[in-house]
Amino acid sequence: MTKSLPEHCKCLFSAPYEFLPKNLRDQFTELMLTRFQEVWQAIELKADPAIEAWIVNPGQHFIVDENILQLFPNLKILITPSTGTNHIDKQSCQKKNIRFLSLLDDRVALESISASAEYTFVLMMNCLRKVHRSWQQVQEGRWRRNEDFLRGHELMGKNVGLVGFGRIGRKLANYCEAFSAQVSFYDPYVESKIQKKDSLNNLFECADIVCVCCQLNVDTKNMIKLSLLEKLKKNACFINTSRGEVVCEDDLATFLKKRPDVMAGLDVLHGETSNVHFQSPLLAQELKDQVIITPHIAGLSHESQIKAAQTALSLLKS
Repeated sequence: MTKSLPEHCKCLFSAPYEFLPKNLRDQFTELMLTRFQEVWQAIELKADPAIEAWIVNPGQHFIVDENILQLFPNLKILITPSTGTNHIDKQSCQKKNIRFLSLLDDRVALESISASAEYTFVLMMNCLRKVHRSWQQVQEGRWRRNEDFLRGHELMGKNVGLVGFGRIGRKLANYCEAFSAQVSFYDPYVESKIQKKDSLNNLFECADIVCVCCQLNVDTKNMIKLSLLEKLKKNACFINTSRGEVVCEDDLATFLKKRPDVMAGLDVLHGETSNVHFQSPLLAQELKDQVIITPHIAGLSHESQIKAAQTALSLLKS
């Protein structure tokens, strides 16, 4: 049964909302009559001249561009409860004088969100210990029959290289150091007491584990190429919870086929916003024992999404 949606709302909250506390949803409506409606595909949006504010789903399968914005001619503010913004055409917002905000506009609140960093650490540990292989073996009715196939590595004593040293990178460094790993990072915009590498080449050459946790922008798009991947040490792990577009996927797939000793843990793929990510060469059957791919869920926790919605509300008030 389809839920009836209130008419004449001034705010559209198109991200998942059922799990949000009722008092939080009430605060949105008290501030500005809000329509809560999950939207994943552009076809689900209907033109509405009453909408003045839009809280945009960061996991949607389309880009909010000029054509989409035409549906809401009186839109004044657009907010995404995420740090990633590649699902928004910011130039179109600027052209239409629409104020655009993200979690990056409230750094204090953002620091309290740890889901993505925690998940990156979990993905890294899964690659080290090859948990997915063990699960597959049990599903196939095998119990420790092939120890060489299942044997993993400890984090203790490993060199972890972080590509990007913002909020997620800093939290990851703390987690890794607690497990007695050595941490270094590459980020031209950050200084820290932790060892900083002067180039990506140096980082990839020294690291047993590389975690990509930088923002996607014009400088980082397709930044990780074959020439860098080929510098990875034997039995290395490569983790990406940033955006798929930071990595040249064809290069990564080619590299992994040549290097069966390397494990990859990916929470993101190319083309998620255009819904073509299932065409990724990293989904090839021959790579299933080497690659762990999850559906962009690093930030998907009750706590993080409630905090993100609370932050979106604060930004809406500002």
